[in-house]
Amino acid sequence: MIQQKEQYYILSKKWSLDPNQWSMLMDGTAVLLTLFGFIIAFWLYKVQRDDKATDAHRFFKSSLPGLKSSIHHAIADLREFRESLDLDKVVDPVLSVSLNDKFLEKVNLVALNRYYAKNESANLENFNQLLVDSNFFGDYGDYITNQIKYFRTVYLERADDNSGNILRMKEKIRTVLDKDILRFEDILENIDPLLPDSSK
Repeated sequence: MIQQKEQYYILSKKWSLDPNQWSMLMDGTAVLLTLFGFIIAFWLYKVQRDDKATDAHRFFKSSLPGLKSSIHHAIADLREFRESLDLDKVVDPVLSVSLNDKFLEKVNLVALNRYYAKNESANLENFNQLLVDSNFFGDYGDYITNQIKYFRTVYLERADDNSGNILRMKEKIRTVLDKDILRFEDILENIDPLLPDSSK
């Protein structure tokens, strides 16, 4: 007696398959579904990554006008302080706390860098320079406050001493302030290309 192979069919007997063919079809379908799943997962990952980059860029852009304004105020305060060195009463610069809020630490810098590399490659160099500059202006308030405290202490100790030490100290501080003001002006120039169009 000859045993006939079992036949399976899909929708119609014309599409009948034996167990081996059916197994191959199922294996092939599983492979295709797995591949399709990987494609969907990769696409979702890319969409999520792009969304993070866009969100980081949006926050960054919205923070720049405030930073620019703070730097303008810092320059004005430093100039006023420099001019006051020639007067009897030294005016302390009141630097904006926005310089020290380290807003870049609140941003996903990897995502932000990815955004500039992909969407605004012309401004990538300006963005990277701002990262370097942020180390300067982020700690500047504490730095200049300590310098002024030191100057005041020495100045008050030697207020009655009209020797050249005080004059040399004032000149040294003026030189430092001039360099700092120029650095802040360079930072402003670098920030301009990064600003939203409405802020330029």
